[in-house]
Amino acid sequence: MTIKSQPRFFPSLLSNRHYSGTVSTLLYNWPIFAGALFFSVVTFITGMLLPEPWHWLFWVSSAGVLGLCFSILITSYLVYDAGQQHEYDRLAELGQVDQANVIVDLTCGKLRGTRGLLPLFKGGHYFLIDIYNVEKMPDAALRRARALEPPLQAERRIYQRPGQAHSLPLPHNWADIIYCSFSLHELQDSADRDALFTEFARVLKPGGRLLIAEHGRDWFNFATFGPGVFSFFSPSTWQKHLAKAGLTVQEHERWRGLVHLWVAMRQPR
Repeated sequence: MTIKSQPRFFPSLLSNRHYSGTVSTLLYNWPIFAGALFFSVVTFITGMLLPEPWHWLFWVSSAGVLGLCFSILITSYLVYDAGQQHEYDRLAELGQVDQANVIVDLTCGKLRGTRGLLPLFKGGHYFLIDIYNVEKMPDAALRRARALEPPLQAERRIYQRPGQAHSLPLPHNWADIIYCSFSLHELQDSADRDALFTEFARVLKPGGRLLIAEHGRDWFNFATFGPGVFSFFSPSTWQKHLAKAGLTVQEHERWRGLVHLWVAMRQPR
């Protein structure tokens, strides 16, 4: 499938680097937020009709659900949007994007990271590979993201192609950089992830670098995103995939406490 989905709502908001992360969190997951708001209102009203001490239980439940929703949105702003530097800026520094000639950007249809990295890459060729597979990626939020995401502005240096985790449409020993911005966790099957990392090692030039931004399945993310944390994977999972593919970690940082940034290299021969 192609990533050139047509925007239906809020294209300018999703394209703005100052709040696109927060807006996308809200829009892509709006049924969850709407359901939480409905639950909170009903629970609060029910509590008003109950005698002590039961009304406190309902009011606390209502406040707790609303608090989690606000926590998710506030943290999304702090992690994705706050400040002059974003996680893609930091990854570009760590991965020396300015020295690259060929960048491969792996996506499942979300383009926030792409819009962030493109201005930092001044020359060469930028290949955007969409590995979305509706059978392997059934997440409703991802489908909404693909429907809402505005298409990229056309540039001669940008090439957009569909691909699969087991077979990227790219030659051997070719890319200087492969960039994955919050896309890898959409592959829930371990065998698919192993196959994809093997493809990364095949496509990268000797000395080429793989740049990854992903949330971790840890207590910090659980406290912020609640049950949503179970769609992520632990840092050790990504370390194992990298090692199995023969890629060596050069840099590993935590971005604002919740996001892991990796730079891994295919070793020169």
